[in-house]
Amino acid sequence: MVKGCLWFLLLFLLLSGAPVWANGESLYGVHWWDFNGSQAGEGAEGGWSTETVLTHSAPWWGASYFQPLYQSITANHGASVITRIDYDWGQTIPAPTNPDRATWAISVLGVVNTLGGSSNVWIIGNEPNIIGEGNGWTNNRITPQGYADVYHEIRSAIKLARPDDEVLVAPPSPGGVIGGVRWMDGNTWLSQTIAAIQAIPGGEIDGFGLHAYGNPFASANAAVTEFHNSYVSQLSVIDAHGEQDAPVYLTEWARSTSTSGNLANNEAVTADFIRGSFEDVHAWNQTPGNHNIVSLSWFVHNQDYGGWNEYSLEYWKNMGNPVGNPGDLWTAFQEGANYPAGLKGTRPLPTGPSIGDFDNDGDVDGADFLRWQRGLNLTGGALPDQGDANGDGFVNAADRTVWQNHYGMQSGSNLKQVPEPKNLLLQIGLLTLLMATTALRW
Repeated sequence: MVKGCLWFLLLFLLLSGAPVWANGESLYGVHWWDFNGSQAGEGAEGGWSTETVLTHSAPWWGASYFQPLYQSITANHGASVITRIDYDWGQTIPAPTNPDRATWAISVLGVVNTLGGSSNVWIIGNEPNIIGEGNGWTNNRITPQGYADVYHEIRSAIKLARPDDEVLVAPPSPGGVIGGVRWMDGNTWLSQTIAAIQAIPGGEIDGFGLHAYGNPFASANAAVTEFHNSYVSQLSVIDAHGEQDAPVYLTEWARSTSTSGNLANNEAVTADFIRGSFEDVHAWNQTPGNHNIVSLSWFVHNQDYGGWNEYSLEYWKNMGNPVGNPGDLWTAFQEGANYPAGLKGTRPLPTGPSIGDFDNDGDVDGADFLRWQRGLNLTGGALPDQGDANGDGFVNAADRTVWQNHYGMQSGSNLKQVPEPKNLLLQIGLLTLLMATTALRW
């Protein structure tokens, strides 16, 4: 019966029409757009928003509640929405013994169907390496293998209905073990989870959500350094497992601002942290060979979701420094619109004669040195493939230095592009074929 319902829902999703989501062009984004239940307020215009939808909680955390927000964000604000799908607060994905575990894929597909006209990026769960997200799991621990099994099942269901959507691995809580809070180091959990997913037959990963923060007790510059080291270390883990082409989104990024003492001074430090973070990630993204961060979602924007005043952009609009002052968080955040969104994957390394690859075969090696050697001392009109790396028409020691500095370099990764939705009739035909094939096994 469950499988029959799943197939029916998948067919319904395919027939529900092509998605019309917008693509965020700017790097900046918010976690929880300003929303009062019916109207959307300010947010990251032309950027991104990370929203949280729960499948088994209060109605105001369900997909239908957020439909007006999603429609407004994409239609009126030119932003893209990343949707984090959780089972409930305290149990981010259902435990194996949870009665709803067997049908959770159907519940998730219901969210996708409701909001898929305005969103095509879905995160499955949140910070599984902390105790507070693992209710129902043994010792409140969502193990890498336990998460991998759920991710693979949910991703497979979504991709069958919407093959062009991105299903992201949940971001771990970054940092080392903290007794009673973070039961496994964030990078360790991430590494083991990637390996577990890749070990499943047919196991694939579309992308990753990450979290990274700045130290609230340090200077702005020191906090930016900590933030940088955190996200770079996580990217290194991802790359070590061969996922260099996977899109990565920073869906939580923040520095807490004390709500006591000199509020104007407190806010000004975090405002500088925001500017420094944008500059840091943009510089990282523009460097060839670096795995890019597509977007940064500040945690949080909306102050009405409770308990986050130290972080909320909306809260600090009316506290500390006035809007328009360089020390105001919202003012600093708005400057993020000036930075373009990162690439999906790794920025390619330069190729060709400009880096000493004189035969243009994608690597800098001995064959290129031989080309330079044969062209040595050519003057006045030497071609790049004859050993002229700097384009001055000469082949000389300067060109050899370029070759030497890049010796051993190979072409960068191919970037993932999000294709247009496939023809609906083709999808229906594929689904029909899969259903017929599966029916033979049943």
